[in-house]
Amino acid sequence: MLRQLCQDMTGLTEEAIQQLEALQAQLPLMAELSRADVFIDCPLPDGRAVVVAHARPSTAGSAYRENVTGQFATPEKEPAVFHALALQAPVRDIKAITQENRTVLQDVVPIFTPGQQCVALLIKEQDISGDLLREKKWQTLSRTYEGEDLSLRSAAAPPCNDLALREVHHRVKNNLQLVASILSLQARRCGNDFTKKILLENVGRVLSIASIHDILTQNKEGFRQIDSLVLLEQLRKHLQALTPAGKQIAIQVTGPSVPLSADAAASVSLVVNELITNALEHAFQDQSSGSVQVCFCAGQRYHTITVSDDGCGFDPAAPRTGHLGLNIVEATVRDKLRGHLTIHSGPGGSRVSFDFKTE
Repeated sequence: MLRQLCQDMTGLTEEAIQQLEALQAQLPLMAELSRADVFIDCPLPDGRAVVVAHARPSTAGSAYRENVTGQFATPEKEPAVFHALALQAPVRDIKAITQENRTVLQDVVPIFTPGQQCVALLIKEQDISGDLLREKKWQTLSRTYEGEDLSLRSAAAPPCNDLALREVHHRVKNNLQLVASILSLQARRCGNDFTKKILLENVGRVLSIASIHDILTQNKEGFRQIDSLVLLEQLRKHLQALTPAGKQIAIQVTGPSVPLSADAAASVSLVVNELITNALEHAFQDQSSGSVQVCFCAGQRYHTITVSDDGCGFDPAAPRTGHLGLNIVEATVRDKLRGHLTIHSGPGGSRVSFDFKTE
């Protein structure tokens, strides 16, 4: 059925169909290993995707009563599929509605040909309908508790002094900006170009962390959470000013407003700062213009951020001697955000994605 669907609806080449057939043979093992339904979807010209293969676990409960091969996925019901297709990068833990109207979480990975063309998407789905029912019960209990007489509860914690917290964040921001100014002054007086470059890179890193405290100082909603869109937009404004002389490079940010903890925001800020700085420095050496896209994709258990450019690309497998930026990115994503880093690059540009758990 996979071959017939691909030939009738997708226009894929024979080589691409054979690649998907080889992957289809592994789907039952994937379903057993993950104890979840696994699919291959192919995008269609009309903006939908068609399910060309479906494997259900035999040793665990499936989210489906029937095999749904030949049915369609739409952006409204399965946003993860189309996010991954648009980003050309993996996305995780996005809520979706199945063809049988059950609620699931989807992990989606694009499938590329050897020529780096995305021809399909590999999808894993975990049924969370039961989890949602339990969550509704807890919400009902919570609302009941909130309506009770305060005298029946334990003594509340003393209120937080917002003015003191604002002052703390303000002083931290000022101190970090002072450190950045000292590094910048040293860079201007430095006669060694390599050392000067290192100092200026660290100015950007310090300022990216200072931006967290600047946002917290101005935040009217509280001092422990940061709006993801505000954070990325502030980074964009700061880094746009670092565009190399003579280059026309646009930095764009897209995504929803999602609250992040101050700790997560600091790590995200550092990673995004490194990725954009690397793109500005290396991706457009032979181009006078280009763009860098930062896309935030919100999930139920994981958020995903993708930084992509349309520059010259690089070899991700090549040794990274002297490339401190990517080493910082890998260490921060792994150790601080407890997430996963994915790098794709070629002649058409680079795309780096990382995910991290929601709060």
